[in-house]
Amino acid sequence: MLNLLILLAERFSMIGLLAFILSKANFFKKVISNNVSYKDLSILITIFSLIGIIGTYVGIPINGAIANSRVVGPMIAGLLGGPFIGLIVGFIAGFHRFLIGGFTALACGISTTAEGLIGGIIKKYYKNTVDWKIAFLAGIIGETLQMVLILAISRPFASALSLVKVIGIPMILVNSTGIAVFMLIIKSVFDEIDTIQSRQAKIILDITSKTIPYIRNGLNSDTAKIVSEIIYEAIDVDAVAITDMKTILASVGLDEADENCHLFKKSEVNAFRFKKVYVENSKKGLCLLSSVTAPLYCYDELVGALKIFRKNKFVNSTDIEVAKGLSNLISNQLEIADAENQKRIADEMKFNALQSQINPHFLFNALNTVISFIQYNPDGASRLLITLSEYLRNNLRHAGKWITVGKEIENIDDYLFIEKARFGEKINVVKDIDGDILNMYIPALLIQPIVENAVKHGILPKDNGGTVIIRAKNNKDFIRFSVEDDGEGMDNQMRLKILNGESGNNAGIGLHNVYERVKSIYKGAFFKIDSKKGYGTKVSFDFPKFYDGKKEEFSGGFKVSNSGR
Repeated sequence: MLNLLILLAERFSMIGLLAFILSKANFFKKVISNNVSYKDLSILITIFSLIGIIGTYVGIPINGAIANSRVVGPMIAGLLGGPFIGLIVGFIAGFHRFLIGGFTALACGISTTAEGLIGGIIKKYYKNTVDWKIAFLAGIIGETLQMVLILAISRPFASALSLVKVIGIPMILVNSTGIAVFMLIIKSVFDEIDTIQSRQAKIILDITSKTIPYIRNGLNSDTAKIVSEIIYEAIDVDAVAITDMKTILASVGLDEADENCHLFKKSEVNAFRFKKVYVENSKKGLCLLSSVTAPLYCYDELVGALKIFRKNKFVNSTDIEVAKGLSNLISNQLEIADAENQKRIADEMKFNALQSQINPHFLFNALNTVISFIQYNPDGASRLLITLSEYLRNNLRHAGKWITVGKEIENIDDYLFIEKARFGEKINVVKDIDGDILNMYIPALLIQPIVENAVKHGILPKDNGGTVIIRAKNNKDFIRFSVEDDGEGMDNQMRLKILNGESGNNAGIGLHNVYERVKSIYKGAFFKIDSKKGYGTKVSFDFPKFYDGKKEEFSGGFKVSNSGR
């Protein structure tokens, strides 16, 4: 038995080497990251079926049967891909074993299929990688099942029993250990992916903090030169270039970058239509110069491109992801620059200046939250960055304009997503929105400042947090909006000061700002603040219904209510 144990371990080392090589393949990393195509799944099924078949061929013939490591392929396929993949791979490897023949052929074929399915069922209950200890236990269960099936199906029984006595313990131990080792290798791939994503996020955040002051001046040769140098110093590439629609504004690095920085070839333009990056690998003599080109947009209009070059090697997946992230951030900053340079936006924002400005404390706190997520939750950091980007973009793009109620609620959701990432369960949100008003129009940032006020000055000061209730109800000719919290509340004196613009603090300025906007746009509009110290605050107002193209000025007989609770 000891000799068989050693021989099986030696044979398994071949599969272990294959597992290590496999873990370095890009398609394999996509599979375990759940970013997989049908082509990748087909490759996965093929490879693990081959591992199962190889496990049979490198097995050790014993008494008309084969002591082998066939189970590793189907079990790992199931632990990675789920029940369907495990079943398919198990069936292929099991059917192959059945065709070889022998008095255990049927039992081994059935057990191999079942073991693949067992791995898939275990995967179904794990969102992340299956722990090696669970994988080890799965191997024990699967191989024990195989021994039971050999005893139950194979005949003569005496031969089956004799075989199980010889191969049972060695196969259970070696194959279970092999499956556990395979999952440890896979965990190392996950750790590598997490490290890469953390590094990417850190690089992008660092570049963002350094480039913001320059990009705000718009896209020109001076700002492009500085930004190119910052990017070039921050990432390990051979050259960086930034273009507008006509010329190369700036390039840093290889001399070849200027010569090979082609401006918007047809293939690139087609990629940019779908807001995708374009990767090119070209040879010049004995020199390989590859590049990844990411489009730069301002309000969805293509204005230029960011190009990253490598010499004598191809651009890698990290280069592509960094280029995507930088192009999005630069595009956002270009929109900020455009917004700041347009006096029209400044005029439209005269009644909502406080809300439409990017609150530096909110921005810094949000970025700090992202940084804290990078090490422990890279996916969460990525989602936060995307949400923050959308939030800032919408605040600038829509300032002073009319948007749908649905869009305003989306902007509020982005804000709350970021705040909940910082404060967790301390903030609870309830929404009660009538679906038939989502396509009606209101001035942008009409509700959001009230929600922010409820969170910052109502809920967060309480040790246990609280709940914010957002309502938008269809009420005949009007929409009744209300934002209610069970937070700190305020006394009647403070409430009256807010309505009169005499509070002198941020909470009062924010609420008074919304009050003035509603009142100035619709004369005599209903607007009410109900609040009691220690019991929370409710802000409610009516707003007429408007559809696209019918957002003209309106005056009605609305009553302004200054009564407290």
